[in-house]
Amino acid sequence: MQTEHSGRIQFQVGDSNGNVRELTRSMTADILGSTRPSIHDWDKDTDSASDSEASFVESVAPSALPIAFINQLPNELLTLIFSFGSQLPHFELRYPLSPVPPIRSPTFAETMMKTCRRWRQLVKHTPSLWTNLSISRSRSDLDRLPSVADFQKPMSSITSALQRSSNLLLDITIDFTHISSKTTIRQLSSESERWRSLSIFVQTQNLPAILSHLKDIHAPELQTLEITAHKFHDGDLPHISPHGFFKSSPRLSTVSLNRVGLRWSASPLRGLTTLELRFVIWPNHTDFQNLFSNSPELQNLKLHFDTHAFARLDRGSGNSSMMRPLIKIPCLRTLELRFIYHDSSSTHNVIHLLQIFSLPALEELTFKDFGTAEWCRSLVYFRCYAKSYPKLRRLILDRVKDIIYVDSSLVRAFPRLTSLHLKGVYSSAFCHLLCGARTQDVGARRLQSSTSYNVEVWPHLEELVIEQDQEGKIDLVAEAVRARTQMGRPLKTVQLDRQFFDKAEQEGQRDVINWMKQTTKVKYI
Repeated sequence: MQTEHSGRIQFQVGDSNGNVRELTRSMTADILGSTRPSIHDWDKDTDSASDSEASFVESVAPSALPIAFINQLPNELLTLIFSFGSQLPHFELRYPLSPVPPIRSPTFAETMMKTCRRWRQLVKHTPSLWTNLSISRSRSDLDRLPSVADFQKPMSSITSALQRSSNLLLDITIDFTHISSKTTIRQLSSESERWRSLSIFVQTQNLPAILSHLKDIHAPELQTLEITAHKFHDGDLPHISPHGFFKSSPRLSTVSLNRVGLRWSASPLRGLTTLELRFVIWPNHTDFQNLFSNSPELQNLKLHFDTHAFARLDRGSGNSSMMRPLIKIPCLRTLELRFIYHDSSSTHNVIHLLQIFSLPALEELTFKDFGTAEWCRSLVYFRCYAKSYPKLRRLILDRVKDIIYVDSSLVRAFPRLTSLHLKGVYSSAFCHLLCGARTQDVGARRLQSSTSYNVEVWPHLEELVIEQDQEGKIDLVAEAVRARTQMGRPLKTVQLDRQFFDKAEQEGQRDVINWMKQTTKVKYI
């Protein structure tokens, strides 16, 4: 981003955490000047811009400055650019049967090393560019190994990355498909005190062996663990040792399991604050209860269900589900529920899942990839037990698969909302609902007692977020803002994605956008 200030130009660059760094005057001079920073200057840790060059930049008007070419960019700016490129994209298992994408090889840093001499020196001597370790081997590389003995040898790329990363914390991603798990873990174990996150991709049948190699690992800085099976496994668990698979991991707070099953009493699954279970080999009720009792401070939970998970849940619950003790998670603040069925005729009841929990501190609820059946059943449940969720204030609806009903049932199910987030959802129906002070369901007037159908529409709602709605209409959003303002219940924040605004401008509704910006706080997503 470029801004003018005091007769000079300032450049600002954001990092991965959203922080903004302002480049120094000498760095700006490097960008706009004609002198290319040399490797010699960088190795000496000196600034290649002279005082006269800096004065020149301050005195010359921005329009008169020459165009900056990539070979004129200072090392500081190149380092920031490379840091973005070296970050691995996070893999999220969207569907139970989805294949795992191959890990990028060679890594970004290794690729930049082969570009030119200057970039090679810059990347080689910048430890932060080597903290994201991506470890894998393609099938073709495996076939080219001279012998089985070479398969067991340490990988030179791991050795180099560990040396070049200095003493910084490491974020490690490993695909064990075509590499020796024993050798790889032994290589990394020498620096286990620097592990910050560990993400592994495995074949389900190989998971016990891999976990056994981790059992003596001391990882004092490890915060995040993710285990993903390459393929969906429908069957009994492979034999896994009941003992923990880390000797110690005192700071481990986030665990994500995708298509795998573990010994749910294992020590790494204790004391968590975030737990994500996506299409796992579902535990029985007792194991499930113990899992959560071992993490009394759990705050964030994601449960992604498919047909097989529901089948296991139904078999475990049976007709006695109401007789089983509730699983209490006293500190849970956010819950994400996702339902994927392998056939359209599935009749699994989501209420069986909702009924096993007691969540008195729940503040945020996300429904993801849901259809009409799940929606209607969920509304019935939350309408009946609304008093059991006194702190529930934020509702996120993410990707609706069918038509859903938006009426008083929704308001009564979640009466205390302060924030409504719609993603991939037909938002017009919700905007129409927000335009009224009270609900007016069809057919309510015919009933002698219609008070239960005529309720206030979220009197405390302050935030509306809409994204990925191709049918969204800016005039309906503006009408909801206007109506809420006139009621004395103003929407303090409206967040819309760029697609929403672009569509409005194409339809000649820029005046509506400007009015909204003057009336409330409008943010771009």
